[in-house]
Amino acid sequence: MGLVLFAAFLGFLVGVSGAGLGGVVAGLCPTVTRRQQSLLMGSSGGIMLGVVIWDLFPEAWSLSPVHTITGTIAGALFLLILRQLDQETTAPTAEARFTKTGRLLGFGIALHNFPEGLAVGTVFVHEPFSALWWRLSLLMALHNIPEGIAVATTLRLGKTKWWPIVRTLFWAEVPMAVGALLGGLLGQIATPWSATALGFAGGAMLTLVLVEMIPLATRLAGWPSALTGLALGAAGARLLILFLASRV
Repeated sequence: MGLVLFAAFLGFLVGVSGAGLGGVVAGLCPTVTRRQQSLLMGSSGGIMLGVVIWDLFPEAWSLSPVHTITGTIAGALFLLILRQLDQETTAPTAEARFTKTGRLLGFGIALHNFPEGLAVGTVFVHEPFSALWWRLSLLMALHNIPEGIAVATTLRLGKTKWWPIVRTLFWAEVPMAVGALLGGLLGQIATPWSATALGFAGGAMLTLVLVEMIPLATRLAGWPSALTGLALGAAGARLLILFLASRV
């Protein structure tokens, strides 16, 4: 049991280290003009779009196409329902929209951190401190850096103070510890469930980018800035994923 609990602790540490570094990077990025805000929001959306298209969906599809599609639809519907329930009765300010989007983004990240934690916990319990576990953990930690940047940047645009941002990043990584704990207990990942979970997270995150982040970036400074940021973020995510894939 001690090994399982240690797996949960390591899973949480892997997630927090990546997200925390992403938050620090976001803190060093100034936001002055509306165009800069639009670029940052578009970049955040591009990062998330890249992670979903080139990481989450391919992994889930390789496990089970049917369960991936089911999970994706369920995740999109869940996000749309959650967004509808969170609608303001009065016209929200731009800062309020950024804050809401940042929190929804953190929730989407938390969703897919759970199956990632399952993988980390399972591998660790089977072969503690093996080369495979170290490579997998490095991939997960670096993978969380752009996610931390996306959440922290979006919340900063909403004039959120740093302590609430730290709390959001912290709670977004808790499911990774829970997943690592469960992975250690089960000793294996049920393929259909894992594909459904990854699809669910990807569907929720993709919907968030399309219905919240890109429209908000466009309202700030028009389509050129929003699409430029989107392209830069997606390209950065693609390069990071390719780099990590070549090392694992």
